[in-house]
Amino acid sequence: MYIKDDFMRKYSKALGEVEARLLASLASQNKLIFTVKDAQAVTGSPLPAVHSLVSGLVKKKWLIRLVQGKYLIIPLEAGERGEHTEDWFVIAKNLIEPKPYYLSHYSALDVHEMLTQPALTVYISTPIRRIPKRVLGATFQFVFTKPEDLWGIEDVWATRTQQVKFSDLERTIIDCLDRPDLCGGVSEVAKGIWAKQNEIDYQKLINYAKRYGKKSVIKRLGFILETYSLGSKELLLRLKKELTSSYVLLDPSLTASGKFKSSWKLRANIEPEELIEITKT
Repeated sequence: MYIKDDFMRKYSKALGEVEARLLASLASQNKLIFTVKDAQAVTGSPLPAVHSLVSGLVKKKWLIRLVQGKYLIIPLEAGERGEHTEDWFVIAKNLIEPKPYYLSHYSALDVHEMLTQPALTVYISTPIRRIPKRVLGATFQFVFTKPEDLWGIEDVWATRTQQVKFSDLERTIIDCLDRPDLCGGVSEVAKGIWAKQNEIDYQKLINYAKRYGKKSVIKRLGFILETYSLGSKELLLRLKKELTSSYVLLDPSLTASGKFKSSWKLRANIEPEELIEITKT
């Protein structure tokens, strides 16, 4: 947490008076991320002078430029490496807004407490094509998503004061089964499903799978639910009605091996016994 007195006491010698006052004032307002207009409101200076001021702080590595006109104050806790694990989700939000987005895949598994270990990549699904960006020790990966696929989203309190858009629990499962490479593989998704089995709305999950429209997702979902004896027989039958004759890999990020499972039209390159075993760890 930023405290105005801390900035003035610790950094007034390292920074000019105007620089120190700007950072201290923004810090006292809990504005870890701020705009040029925010800085102008503090200093009362003309825009060209404010741009020069913040550009100087970027060069001195007191600020990180997120996007045009938006900056991040490097936290006091970040240390010499300039890395800090808190607020990554809020940074992600500010990297993409006002464009539509939601945090997905590994990041959504994390916020829904479906992970066994943290990730250093934040996944941002958006209809906007952007290259990855690295900020404060994390890589922010943009996943292209069609505008019509922006559904199954909810606002989550990422901090005490900031809400960020994430895929809901059921959409998270669907996204991860479509792109296991962005969430640690099918085994990681399966463990998350098992951990959240009493919180999943299976009716919604099946509806989402059908709405998503990818047969590979339906086949992987059905196989995992059947392996874990989750969901009713009626719901599983609804999934089976959507099957096609072509086979898909259970985990496309792994080598093509394992038995062909005709009941779900997939090749189990992770055996059911292995999926069951990972729930015991």
